[in-house]
Amino acid sequence: QSGKPYFVSVSGLSLEENVALVGFYQSMPNIDAIELNLSCPNLPGKPQTGYDFEQVRRILDAVCPLTTLPMGVKLPPYFDMVHFEQMAVILNGYPLAFVTCINSVGNGLVIDADTETVVIKPKNGFGGLGGDYVKPTALANVNAFFRLLRPEIAVIGCGGVKNGQDAFEHILCGAAAVQIGTQLMRENTPVFTRIAAELQTLMLQKGYTRLQDFRGKLKYL
Repeated sequence: QSGKPYFVSVSGLSLEENVALVGFYQSMPNIDAIELNLSCPNLPGKPQTGYDFEQVRRILDAVCPLTTLPMGVKLPPYFDMVHFEQMAVILNGYPLAFVTCINSVGNGLVIDADTETVVIKPKNGFGGLGGDYVKPTALANVNAFFRLLRPEIAVIGCGGVKNGQDAFEHILCGAAAVQIGTQLMRENTPVFTRIAAELQTLMLQKGYTRLQDFRGKLKYL
């Protein structure tokens, strides 16, 4: 009803579920793109799919032929340059429209010192980190994949975007768009208008009139 593009993000518990989900949303009207989350869910005894490169290949081999919609993948954070390069080689071999970097940084632990207990219940308190904590890691992943992926694959930046400057930094690193999670939870949908206005103000201060004026033009020492 808003007239805006509608992305649906999916993550099955198995290869078969991913195939079923992509096929289901391919058949639905008014879906503009599918994001396949390779960093979620976390199954006991198994690594995240995004850290199992051969499983990533098997999933993409199965789901890519199923849809004519623009499809992308959401990735976990990577911390080693070799892993950036290995995953980019895989992704460059498929007709993906976008890659989202990053999902939460896994297995952080937050403690309530007053009660001497963990803050969340699942996995004995171990949970994914988002927000301010992950922005440097998110920016690194955005920039690495922007440089390593085919130009036809857009990068969507995700992690620590709470104001216009954060969005600017993601775009400067190469993001074609940004996702907002933690701050959306805090402010609800007015956050988008605020951040867009702050980004526009910052662009005007720098003399930029289009995102393309600075997207991916991060300077190196």
